[in-house]
Amino acid sequence: MADLRVVRPAVDTDEVLDGLHTAAAELGVEAYMVGGFVRDRLLGRGVSKDIDLLVVGDGAVDLLTQLSHRFGWNRPQQFERFGTVQVRGDGFIVEAVRARRERYDPESRKPAVEPGTLEEDIRRRDFTVNALAQDFEGRVLDVTGRGLADLHAGVLRTPLDPADTFGEDPLRMFRGARFVAQLGFGLAAGVLEAMREQAPRARILSAERIRDELARLLTSPHPRAGMEVLHQGGLLAQVLPDLEAMAGVEQSGYHCYDVFDHTMHGLDAAPPDLVTRLAVLLHDVGKPPTHAIAEDGRHTFHDHPQVGAEMAERILGELRFSGDQICDVATLVRLHLRPIQYQHDTHGDAAVRRLIRAAGPLRATLLDVARADTLASSYPGTAEIDGLAERMERLDRGGGVSRMGPPLDGGTIMRLGARGQGPWVGRVLHALTEAVLEGEIPPGDAVAAEAWLHDRPELLEES
Repeated sequence: MADLRVVRPAVDTDEVLDGLHTAAAELGVEAYMVGGFVRDRLLGRGVSKDIDLLVVGDGAVDLLTQLSHRFGWNRPQQFERFGTVQVRGDGFIVEAVRARRERYDPESRKPAVEPGTLEEDIRRRDFTVNALAQDFEGRVLDVTGRGLADLHAGVLRTPLDPADTFGEDPLRMFRGARFVAQLGFGLAAGVLEAMREQAPRARILSAERIRDELARLLTSPHPRAGMEVLHQGGLLAQVLPDLEAMAGVEQSGYHCYDVFDHTMHGLDAAPPDLVTRLAVLLHDVGKPPTHAIAEDGRHTFHDHPQVGAEMAERILGELRFSGDQICDVATLVRLHLRPIQYQHDTHGDAAVRRLIRAAGPLRATLLDVARADTLASSYPGTAEIDGLAERMERLDRGGGVSRMGPPLDGGTIMRLGARGQGPWVGRVLHALTEAVLEGEIPPGDAVAAEAWLHDRPELLEES
């Protein structure tokens, strides 16, 4: 039987804006588009499906209810804690908030909110380029008188005195760093100084809010520039002191930057994937606590990958990243030196198989981290890592190496050794796995594995 369901054409942004325009006119609601949607629209950065609205007076719920009826979307949700109304449909998120003014307690991150005018709401925003409003006929309202000029000049300026703006909500400092990374903008005079003055206020922020801003900064086109703002603005010292500790730690060999600057250059060289860039951000976090100077004057960092992996787990846990993200980043930090130390002439197939097995599904990401690490030094290119990638692909066609393991189970090993359970079983399993990786036992060949053990009776004896 034929499927007679009617497929409704996808709704585009112009239709949503037209729907809002019509609903606002019919309801007599004064509403404006605001925030990043307006900023990016004026910059020609692409059309977002996240539309923020500012409603003067009542009417936000009615406005979004009529919009949802027009397109057959689910009814709006009200978030009274945040004073917002939101409707979703066709990939769009349309959120409306009533114009308000806020008063902050110096010891709290939660403001006292009261109804306000359009001008009061606009002036409480973080930067002039985000304080532009636009009506549904396309007219731009530049309440601060500086927004359009700053947008064209690529400058981040606060509508009020920056110390007051950041003192009210310290997350705005992290947002400023993120916009530098995202938009390639610079900071207006006095903004960085105000950040340094207000940086201690960042300690009142929740870990989740810092995490979200950091994640968006790291996956932006210019992560190094954004992280430099956090560093120079005193924010790393307040909330991520392990990263701040990397500044000024000198290195030897092919390194041409200190640990912090090397890491920042690595961020710009890494693909814009969050786990990859988190791993690059933290790959050398273990260097400051392991730093020593050898007798010949070289800077050494013994066991920094393992130390750094443990630190990465703690740092990302404190920032409330997911368990999977923490596990992946810690693994990448632990392994990050192995592709860099690879040399085709001295590494046999068994060593490459071990790395394939250790990296598992993170193999491609690990190689991306290694390339970024290399490009942030004076080492001449990534040809060796690219050769490693090709060799790994050749040795692991079909994914067999990743699944290589002992061909015998624990029960069989105990039967062969005529012994009960104990640590010795694990040692035999490890020896069998190593023999498979070395090519001494074909993968999955139990008969060959038993024969191999028969020739090595000491593995089954008491130890």
